[in-house]
Amino acid sequence: MEIEAKLQSKLEKIFPEQSEREKATEVLAEYGKETYEQEPIRVRLAILKMAGPSIEKLHEFTSAAKGDFRDVLSWAEYPRQSKHWSATGAKKEKLVSADLNEYETWLNT
Repeated sequence: MEIEAKLQSKLEKIFPEQSEREKATEVLAEYGKETYEQEPIRVRLAILKMAGPSIEKLHEFTSAAKGDFRDVLSWAEYPRQSKHWSATGAKKEKLVSADLNEYETWLNT
């Protein structure tokens, strides 16, 4: 499934009511309007993961992404690694695996 389709699917699951989904889509669309706002679909997914079903939190995380999109990507995609950047060896591998598993599970459910 294409990443755009994943975003739409997650929106439909998190916001089953069309009016709320439309509000969420409008908020998410705020990120990616500027040429310097990179990877808009990936960042919107990260915002959605962090905010869950809260329009207020969507606003908060969208604002954070507009400041520095890497923060939101880190929080959503690498929550364990972002707390333990200096980890090495087996510990780092466990963190990477756990973060990847968490994100893929969220993305595919």
